[in-house]
Amino acid sequence: MAGDVEALVLLVVLGATVLVGTTIGGRYRVAPPVLLIGMGALLALIPPLSHVVLAPEVVLVLFLPAIIYREALVTSLREVRNNLVVIALLSVVLVGLTTFTVAVTAQALGVDPTAAWVLGAVLAPTDAAAVSGLAKRMPRRLLTTLHAESIINDGTALVLFAVTVGVLVGDSVPSPLDLLGEISLSFVGGIVAGLVVGLIVVQLRRHVDDPLREGALSVLTPFGAFLLAEVFHASGVLGTVVAGLVLAYAGPRVIRARSRVLAYDFWDLSTFLINGGLFVLLGMQIPRAVRSVTSVSTPRALVIALVVTLVVVGTRMAWVLFTPYVFRLVYRGKAARPENRVPWRIRVVAGWSGFRGAVSLAAALAVPLAMTNGQPVGERDLIIFATALAILSIMLVQGTTLPLVVRWAGLSGDPQRVGEVRQARIRAGEAGLAALPEVAADVGADEDVVARVRTDYQALLDDVRAADDEECGTPQARELERQLRLGVLERKRRELTRMRDANEIDDVVLRELQAVLDIEEIRLLGPTTPE
Repeated sequence: MAGDVEALVLLVVLGATVLVGTTIGGRYRVAPPVLLIGMGALLALIPPLSHVVLAPEVVLVLFLPAIIYREALVTSLREVRNNLVVIALLSVVLVGLTTFTVAVTAQALGVDPTAAWVLGAVLAPTDAAAVSGLAKRMPRRLLTTLHAESIINDGTALVLFAVTVGVLVGDSVPSPLDLLGEISLSFVGGIVAGLVVGLIVVQLRRHVDDPLREGALSVLTPFGAFLLAEVFHASGVLGTVVAGLVLAYAGPRVIRARSRVLAYDFWDLSTFLINGGLFVLLGMQIPRAVRSVTSVSTPRALVIALVVTLVVVGTRMAWVLFTPYVFRLVYRGKAARPENRVPWRIRVVAGWSGFRGAVSLAAALAVPLAMTNGQPVGERDLIIFATALAILSIMLVQGTTLPLVVRWAGLSGDPQRVGEVRQARIRAGEAGLAALPEVAADVGADEDVVARVRTDYQALLDDVRAADDEECGTPQARELERQLRLGVLERKRRELTRMRDANEIDDVVLRELQAVLDIEEIRLLGPTTPE
């Protein structure tokens, strides 16, 4: 019972810290992940919480599928297709290169060769939660590339990690051909597992029209894809990503509105808490990592960690800055077109966005305590310390300065989105009006009903078209109109609440009418995502 109470206390502390940290970060423009890691480190100094250890299996099996599935659901498929080669280079080749450069550097600093390769594999992947929390206000193409890289490169790095750990504990060293085959099988198996689970779920959701049951299917999907891939020793991460992309593509055809709103709200809330909780737990491991270094002196461990961190950052920056020139020499066709060239300042932003996070620390903590012959793994403490310090340094330096780098590069969000939204609303409205007679005939609506619906839809379409008119299309005028409509909605909501308080209407009636007002308010406010 005492253990259950301690677990409940930890959950409450994590949740409260996430709420306080994100609120303070949003108010004072401090990157929430950086603030949450700092708050976690302070919490670890409190005796009741000083013993909390981030279990690797919790991150890799419970948290990671949920995080990457939600990222896959909101990823732009078009941008993934358009930048598939770049994403592959970042999530596969760069992971291998980072593993190599870190391993060589660590060996030069006196680290055992096998432990150095493990450290390289641990620090190779970027973190999906960190990228989502820190890489904001970027063009869609760059943001999608960073998201896709962070949710795919975990699969590559975890395969390398498994191989290097196997060597560390005494297994045989695989040949380069064996290693390539293992990575290939892991990727192919993950893709197949994701496709199988995704297609099965799509077929099930075609025949289920209940938000709660569809919500349950949505929750089970990432874990089903992850486990199916892991059963066949494939990449569970890639399986989850593929399943999410399948649902993102097929969702508009098979998922109903109520179910979609419920599912997205669930994933927004759950990943908000999971991401924030992971950052707090990450910070809570830092004091323990510092105290646990015994295989080398603390000053030497600090030097090794800082040098390795610089190598991680430098490798990524060099790759992002110079690879396009090599790529252009090899592929002189499409890649050489001016529209496909990325300005060097944007590449600097991409290089500066290579955050490491909980996945790296979980992998470091998953290093076995002993080898197969019973001897302890001598530099496990150094691997954990260097990983924790690298994560903290990259978060603090790059996380706090990224907004400045983004502004220096002249990036300001997604300028194409506004035009695409307006065009899509006009086309959808025109299609609806054109189909009105046919739909009316199918449902047997009389002309009076059709006329009222046509009037409403025509008014909405006229509002969209008028957005660019000189008289009412200025941003200031549109904002005033939006505020006016929101104010009227608030008065309507107050009146409904007054009627409920006065027993003029029942709570059931209030909730029904309030749902209608909520939908209108959401439309006026536009889509938002949690920080």
